[in-house]
Amino acid sequence: MKKTDKSLTKTENMVIEGNLVEEKKTKTKAIAKIESKAVVFSAENLISQAISTGASVDTMERLLAMRKELKAEFAKEQFDKAMAAFQSECPVIKKTKTIKTESGKDAYSYAPLESIVVQVKPLLERNGFSYSIQTETGENKVKATCLAKHKDGHSEPSSMEVPLGNKTKIMSDSQVTAAALTFAKRYAFCNVFGILTGDEDNEAILPKNKESKDTTNYLDKLKMMVYKKGGKTAETAIKVFNDITGYNIKEFPTENSPEVKEMYESFVGSPKLMEE
Repeated sequence: MKKTDKSLTKTENMVIEGNLVEEKKTKTKAIAKIESKAVVFSAENLISQAISTGASVDTMERLLAMRKELKAEFAKEQFDKAMAAFQSECPVIKKTKTIKTESGKDAYSYAPLESIVVQVKPLLERNGFSYSIQTETGENKVKATCLAKHKDGHSEPSSMEVPLGNKTKIMSDSQVTAAALTFAKRYAFCNVFGILTGDEDNEAILPKNKESKDTTNYLDKLKMMVYKKGGKTAETAIKVFNDITGYNIKEFPTENSPEVKEMYESFVGSPKLMEE
């Protein structure tokens, strides 16, 4: 700390010391901000010096390659920091849309993609993220890829491939394809940003002293578990499920049902899965 000047009053000395402390804090913040990009700037300086001294083509190529690697490392570091900040702020998304059976009864609930985006968009923008989604439609399956992009240049993709469901009395072939694409886009988006969805609170609207109806979408849960274990295509999903459960299914289910619940419980309760 700077020594006090005996020729000044106590109040004047306190003001001077306070200004020095504030100036030091300001300089510290400025230095920290500069250091975050110091590595990239040092590469730029080396390239400028090489140009001014007439460096060889080989030297320039090595310097440019080094700059590219340093920028990529810096961008990845900023991406990871921003993702950690986003996930620490992101709420658990409630499942607010209910699908009904042909008889009009509730089958299961989920969070629509547009609802998820509305809730997380301000957080994505605040942390420098944007995204794009591309889709592919095959003969019996669809695939969606969500690319998470950060303002400093790094990006990471997440893909979700699902088989097409069966045509029903209330869904045409095109609607079946659209439903599968929506499902794939929703999961690809949530996966790439680490967004979690939770069940809505039914307790307040259910009759008292009556058993609650299980509206859990076990098909979605099963697909997500299989996906996390490497079942990212229709073929690999079947293989992963059979390997872990000991089953020998030939096709992956396309509709939620009690049988799918049993498959899900067999999968998550498999000793092979619990050993991993």
